[in-house]
Amino acid sequence: MQPYGIQSMLKEGHKHLSGLDEAVVKNIDACKQLSAITRTSLGMNKMVINHLHKLFVTNDAATIVNELEVQHPAAKLLVLASRA
Repeated sequence: MQPYGIQSMLKEGHKHLSGLDEAVVKNIDACKQLSAITRTSLGMNKMVINHLHKLFVTNDAATIVNELEVQHPAAKLLVLASRA
């Protein structure tokens, strides 16, 4: 049986998500990326330049998260939780 529609354009073994499944996967991915940023700061200094071009050299994850301009709603919740 020949695939049709979007199935014919994608590679074999692909994963097509839509609606709620896609939103959950994107939320998890955004949170993983935020945690990867802070994970590398443990024991190591990071250089952060904010939107005002002010330079911070710190290994404090809270400072790094506060200076990030997070746009994703799920990642914003993690930032708000870290501030609390």
